[in-house]
Amino acid sequence: MLQTLEMERYGYPDAHRLGVDAYAAQHPGPGVERRDRQSVLVHLASIHLVIEEGRVVAEAAEALRRLTRGRPEFPSLRRRDAGALDLRHAWEAVDLADYERRVREWAEAVWTSYGPSHEIIRDAAAQAYQA
Repeated sequence: MLQTLEMERYGYPDAHRLGVDAYAAQHPGPGVERRDRQSVLVHLASIHLVIEEGRVVAEAAEALRRLTRGRPEFPSLRRRDAGALDLRHAWEAVDLADYERRVREWAEAVWTSYGPSHEIIRDAAAQAYQA
């Protein structure tokens, strides 16, 4: 739904990846399988790198690919709630600048919801740059 909005209204905006990260982290699944835990951690690390460290989305994505090499085990992450905003927040944008702002706000809300796991996520993001 959101991807259709992006393509119809804005082409393929820079905010796309951040929206994917926010959606995936907000819908983590049961976390029983390693792959589910990996997905959530990598998407949240990407949000962290972009929102808190000011990294470029493409640079963060490349660094985070290194985290998955060798299929390591990933921890289950805790969150307080699903986040104060969801994709509907971005959907209501009136133009590209508003869309990009709203996607960032949504990603920030998802990041905040995982407050109990911030240190684990920050450590993983740091490891991605050391690898």
